Amino acid sequence: MANHLVKSDSRNCKRPREVETQVPDSPQLSSHGKLDSSFSECSPESLEKDLSDIGKEGNLLLSTYARTLSERAAVDASYIDEIDGLFKEANTIENFLVQKRELLKQRFTMIANTLHR
Repeated sequence: MANHLVKSDSRNCKRPREVETQVPDSPQLSSHGKLDSSFSECSPESLEKDLSDIGKEGNLLLSTYARTLSERAAVDASYIDEIDGLFKEANTIENFLVQKRELLKQRFTMIANTLHR
């Protein structure tokens, strides 16, 4: 039965149960004399809390990433709109210049015809 406890608790703890049973009522000291915190984090509730916290952090990161992508897409869309506006303006100017060139051609033709007579 003790073997069964070791296996089931080793999934929930960072250390196997048999290590904990060496000093049942006192905290375990590491080789450096510091308190080993792995025993305080062995309960299923603390693991669920840790998983919940990790999930919340992950969701926060995904939310931040999605917001950043959305903002970037909005900026890109505004650049596209601005470029479209510039192309329309350039096209309007080009049409105006083509018309002016045709009018100048017609005037030069009239002047040339007048000079040839």
